Amino acid sequence: MAASSDKPNQGGHKVSGHIDAGRLDQNKAVIRRFVEEVQNNKSEAAYDELNHPEFVNLSAPPGVPSDREGGKMYLWGFLNAFPDSRFTIDDMIAEGDRVVTKKTFTGTHSGDFAGIPATGRTVTLQYVDIMRVRDGRIVEHWLSMDQLSFMQQLGVIPT
Repeated sequence: MAASSDKPNQGGHKVSGHIDAGRLDQNKAVIRRFVEEVQNNKSEAAYDELNHPEFVNLSAPPGVPSDREGGKMYLWGFLNAFPDSRFTIDDMIAEGDRVVTKKTFTGTHSGDFAGIPATGRTVTLQYVDIMRVRDGRIVEHWLSMDQLSFMQQLGVIPT
């Protein structure tokens, strides 16, 4: 099935024209590779290959640059704090140049992260990522996650 759109996205880029099913499948394959090679296998080379130099993280936390290097810095801080982390794609939808994934993250908080010392607690979170893909590379990222549940599972905030 084909999709088309003529609306500008949040990053101000216009998405237009006809996107065929093959392109949607290619975009989904980029995101699958990102999850397996970058998030699960912690490949910095794959991160650099799959994220466009103009990458923008539209969900960057305060104080973290929203560019590709800021995204890498933040992700590797997270992966180092949860060295046994596992990311699973539960659902994936592609439309136009965007790929939406609902994922489950599981990991043990074994290192400092965002000023929170290691708690030794295992956390499980479901969250949603939206990635915009251009020419086989990720150019934008949005994240929606239940941060309260995350902090409660770490024991930082009471339940």
